[in-house]
Amino acid sequence: MFNQKRIAEICSRFAGKKILVYGDVILDRYIFGQVERISPEAPVPVVTVESEESRLGGAGNVAANIDRLGACGLLLGVCGNDSFADEVSRLKMEGNLVVRDGSRRTVVKTRIISQRQQIVRVDREMSVDLGEDVLRRIGDEIEGAVFDAIIVSDYAKGAVNAAAMAMLKARASRDGIPIIVDPKPPHLALYRDVTGLTPNLKEAEAMAGMPIRSEVDVAAALKRIRRKFRTRFTLVTRGSQGISAAEANRKMFHLPAFSREVFDVTGAGDTVVAVLTLALVAGAGLREAAAMANAAASIVVEKVGTSQVGLEELQERIRLILKRR
Repeated sequence: MFNQKRIAEICSRFAGKKILVYGDVILDRYIFGQVERISPEAPVPVVTVESEESRLGGAGNVAANIDRLGACGLLLGVCGNDSFADEVSRLKMEGNLVVRDGSRRTVVKTRIISQRQQIVRVDREMSVDLGEDVLRRIGDEIEGAVFDAIIVSDYAKGAVNAAAMAMLKARASRDGIPIIVDPKPPHLALYRDVTGLTPNLKEAEAMAGMPIRSEVDVAAALKRIRRKFRTRFTLVTRGSQGISAAEANRKMFHLPAFSREVFDVTGAGDTVVAVLTLALVAGAGLREAAAMANAAASIVVEKVGTSQVGLEELQERIRLILKRR
């Protein structure tokens, strides 16, 4: 029975849980300011800077969501050996397993925002194949850490490849722990036999090899993805239409979106996979975990930029949702 007492019970088990988050580590930088005029040099707005800040993005945001909920996100990926990697280390002081590689540069996304609207995004990135030494160091971290589940946060920036996935799957299989992937279509061949997949609607279409235009299509796509990749479950995030999911020997279910205002969908998928995984290892069933993830996503889209959800914030939102049922 999905009620407030059950949610509190699940949340009480978050403390002490450790989740290994492997994937593309991104530094999200934000420049906030005001636009009051157009440049005389070109037809572009002039932003008067008021503040700047950095946040963990990509796999880093997944780990940050886990930390914010009172558990421990062990962040593993690859950064350059540069000042941006130093900033990642400052933001993720506990549970930082990130490997530095001098042959690449840290992925950085800089967003310029005025009046809660993003004006432009500037990306610094460099996709470099992982060398043998880097893979060995990644393998050492996978073997040396202790954790309850694995999340693979794939942003297609180079961290997720066949060798890394093989090491992660081997550890998950040996310890009998779940491995859940937030996927990207270029790497579909790597995801077979994981516990669960959490694609968005566009990614689900690519994975299922079919357009998704109706509820019938959603059900068919979920079934096709789960069988094709031999997963225990598949969950599709559908933006304003909520979340749909299916698991082995169970009927598909759908949870409507719940959000009062949508300002920014950045990182919503990170929040979903973080809360979903944490809830599952805390003893929730898939429907309970998906409902908690759906509630958490409804909070982060109301915030500007890459954001996380606190435990009290999540429980309060679930209380509000239950009252409206």
